[in-house]
Amino acid sequence: MVKRVENINQQGIEQIRKNLTNNSGVAFRDIFEAKLKLGQINVSKHAQERILLRGIEIGEEEVNGINKAIDLANSKGVRDSLVIINGKAFVVNIPTRTIVTAIEEEGLKNRIFTNIDGAIIL
Repeated sequence: MVKRVENINQQGIEQIRKNLTNNSGVAFRDIFEAKLKLGQINVSKHAQERILLRGIEIGEEEVNGINKAIDLANSKGVRDSLVIINGKAFVVNIPTRTIVTAIEEEGLKNRIFTNIDGAIIL
């Protein structure tokens, strides 16, 4: 099931706010949601969990790169793509502009990616 970040249930929001804040005290979810709105990227529930559990930081550069990768992959007819940017990997469903899963740099070692038909390295 694919959900936009805005649709995280209230209990999940509170848990995220309790557990994950940056040095300035701003909740991770608030930063993440604002940055994703810049590019109209959807995030699956699975990807939300992976991003939070793995502590993957997604900045404006990553959001812009993922959007660029989605547009490029879409122009080539790719449906599911691996996007690698700044040592982070994202499996993205191109037609729905949805991040399906995310992996941090340490998790990329000795990893096999399946069910993709394209890869973009930025």
